[in-house]
This record gives sequence, C-alpha cells and structure tokens, in this order.
Amino acid sequence: MIIQNLERSVIEKYKMDYLRRFVMAAFSSDESSTGPKDFHLSSSLDSGSRLSPNRSKCPLCHKFKRNFYCKECVLSGLFCSSKSQSTEWIADKQKELLELKLNIQTVEKNCSQLLETRMKADDLSSKIRLCKERIKVLKLFVLEKQNQKAVFKKRFSDLHHQNEKKGTLQTLCDRKVQEVEQYVDYEKDKLTNNRRNLYEKRKVIKRLEKIRLQQLSKYIFPISKEYPKSDLEFNDSELVSALADASQNSDLRGSWEYAENCGEMNYSIVAPSLPASGNYTCYNMWLAQIREGNNLPSGSSSITDHRSHAYSISAALTYITQMVHILSFYLDVGLPFKVFHSDFCNRDLTEQQFNTRVARLNANILYLCYTRNVDLDNLRSCQTVHNLLQLLNHENEDEENNDPEEFDNDKIDALEKPIVCDLQKGDDSDSDESSSFLVEWEALPNIQYPEIPAGPANLQSSQVMSTQQASSMAGGLVNSAAASIASIWKGFTGR
Repeated sequence: MIIQNLERSVIEKYKMDYLRRFVMAAFSSDESSTGPKDFHLSSSLDSGSRLSPNRSKCPLCHKFKRNFYCKECVLSGLFCSSKSQSTEWIADKQKELLELKLNIQTVEKNCSQLLETRMKADDLSSKIRLCKERIKVLKLFVLEKQNQKAVFKKRFSDLHHQNEKKGTLQTLCDRKVQEVEQYVDYEKDKLTNNRRNLYEKRKVIKRLEKIRLQQLSKYIFPISKEYPKSDLEFNDSELVSALADASQNSDLRGSWEYAENCGEMNYSIVAPSLPASGNYTCYNMWLAQIREGNNLPSGSSSITDHRSHAYSISAALTYITQMVHILSFYLDVGLPFKVFHSDFCNRDLTEQQFNTRVARLNANILYLCYTRNVDLDNLRSCQTVHNLLQLLNHENEDEENNDPEEFDNDKIDALEKPIVCDLQKGDDSDSDESSSFLVEWEALPNIQYPEIPAGPANLQSSQVMSTQQASSMAGGLVNSAAASIASIWKGFTGR
C-alpha cells in the first residue's frame, strides 16, 4: 500500500513538473522566467461597479477581486498567497506535505514495530499484576471458606449427634404413638360400649321414672278435679244471686274482700283440695280473722267455711310439697328453694310468710318444668296444681329426646315475674328455715317393691305389681297419710 502511494506521488510530481515547465515556457519574458502573479484588469472594467453585469469572481476564493488567478494555474498549482512574502508555489507545498506525510508514516511504522514489543510487555505485566491480586483474593477467599468449612463441619457433627438422639427418640415416640393409638382405639370401643350401656340404662331409668311417677300420682297423691254445685242453676231470682255473691264477701282488715276462689273449680289431692286458679284468698282471710279477730260470733258459718277452706288449702299444699320433693328425687333435679311440708302446718304464719312459701313452691314446680322441657305455653305462673299436672303429663308421654331446649326469655320472664315479686317481699326471717329439716321425715312401713321388667312401661297396675303387693303398699301409704293428717290437725288445734 505504501509503495503504491509512493508511485502515485512520483507520477504526480512528474506531472506537476511538466505542467510547470510548460506554463513557464508559455509565459516567459525577458525580465523573469516565472509566470505572472496577478492578472490586472483593464481600466474600463476596473472602473465598473459591483453591480456591473460583466463582474466575475476569483476561481480560487470565489470573491470579487481585481486580481485573481486563472483556472489552469489553479489546477496546475502554480499560484501562491498574495498576502505572504514567500514565492513558493502551492504545488511545491503540496509536494513537501506529501513527503512529510510519507516520512510520518515511515516513522509511525518504525515506532509501531518498536512499541509493539513494549506494549506486549506492558500488557503482560498488567495481566501478571492482576493475576497476583486475584490470587491474593482467592487465597483470602479460600481461607475464609476453610474457616466456614470448619464451622460447618462442627455444626454438621452436632446436627449428626442431635439427629441420632432424635432418631432414637423418634423410635420411642413411634412406639409410644402406637401404644396411644391402641389405647385410644380401646377407649373408643369402651366409650361406645359405655354410651350404649348408658343409653340402655337411661331407657330403663326413664321407664322406672315413668312407672314411679304413675304410682305416685295414682296411689300416693292422686289428683282429681272437683266442680262446685252452684245454687244459681236452680234459682234465677235476683235475691238468690245477691245472697250468693254476698256469701263470698268477707270483712278483712276493714274492707270487703271477694273470695271467689272458695266457690270455683278445685283440685283434690288425696282428700284436701286447692283452688284451680292458685288464688288462696280463703287461707289469708282465715289468718286475718285469727290474728285481727272478727265481730262475728264464734259459731258463725263464715268463720267455719273459711276455717275449713284454710285447713284444706294447708293440707293440700303439704301434700304437694311432699310430692314435689319425691319428683325431684326421681327426676334427679335439685330444687332452687327450700320448702318443707311442715311450712304450711303452722298457724302462726303471717300473710306475707304464707305468700312467700307458696311462691317458693311454685318456683320449684316451674323449675322442674323447665328442666324437663315442658311447653311454656301450657304453664301458668301461680297455678300450682295445673303446672304440676303439666309436668306429670309431659313425663307420661313417650318421648325419646330429652335434651335441653332453648326457651323464650320473654315467656320465662312473664312466668317468673309474679313469683319474683312475692319472693322479694318475703322477710329475712323466713329465708332460711333449716331447723324444720329434722321433722321432714317420718317412719313408713318397709315395703318390698317388685322387680320392674325391661319391657315398655304400661299404665295398668297389674303389670307393675301384684295385687297383694299393691294392697300392702296402699295400706302403708294410707297409714302414712293418716299420720300426716293427724300431725297437721294437732298443729292447728294444739291438741
């Protein structure tokens, strides 16, 4: 490539020399052999303005000038700068420039050959330096990894020992889990059998409860309805009606009280009876007549009627109290209030004490109804016998499911509100009467009850016991009832 450039430069040199000789020969003169530097224009053209149509530009600088070179001189390089003192042609300068470039290329070529070895050495030294630094870093990295290896090795050893211990422990745990699973399976089977036995025993207990409650309501405390005979059915006269109404009014604490319950429907319990409405006004009137006195003579029919009704109410409440205690025993339900049958055998009771004890009795009966899932719509707040009959009827029904149900709080509040009012009015002296606990029991004949079969309960007494056993039981209960009535009579009369 360099040789070709040299050849081209030599050829151009000869061309330029030839052109220069040709120009010099053509424009030679006597005074000088060089060509003219400036071409002077004529005076006519020089005097023209720039706006003259004959104006022209210099082919070298393309400006309006008076002096300019011709195109042939420009092409051949036979011109020089008009402002410099040097008379060297442009062609000579180009030649010198070309030679200078050739020399520079030669020097660069020689220098590049000399510098190539030096550059290779520098590259190798820099690479060696980088490799040394890298080796140093790698040594540090290897040292760090060795330290980590030692730490990890120690940790691995510890983990290995721990895994061995845990493996041994896992074996023991697996054996223990198997034993626990076997025990759980055994307990599940046992629990299933116990539930089955419990279900069977509950069925037996339910049948026994049903039979005992039937015996209790049929033989020991039979309850029946009594409808009064009204004289108004036979005589419609106003006088008889007025006399009948007046006979039910009594002077109590300076005011007339209407004792309607003395002539309404009653529930008979064994022998005494209770008003079906739960209104025990007759008993309160009798207590008021005893405490406050009355202007009527001692043999008055009003006092006698009130006394007989009061004795009947007291005896009936005593029987109901005993019956509620027996029901709570058979049904395995704890009563919320202490009420004893002797609480209603005292003549010294005040009206408030009597109402409080009746409220406790009603509360116990309602509590039994709640625990046995009796329908709340069939219950009445103060109707003692009615609620008790609802409980007995519910227990006599064939119901398999006795799980507790959710009751309406509004209905419960409506039932408990009258009872709570009477309980809150009670005085503190009547709140705890544990001294009467010792007189609650009395001796009864030892009666051997027959074995109850596991079959379904029947209402007929022939399937419950034999005729002889029923007679002996009835005789013992009658004797007990007679003894209770005698004790009540002695308590009232003081004889």
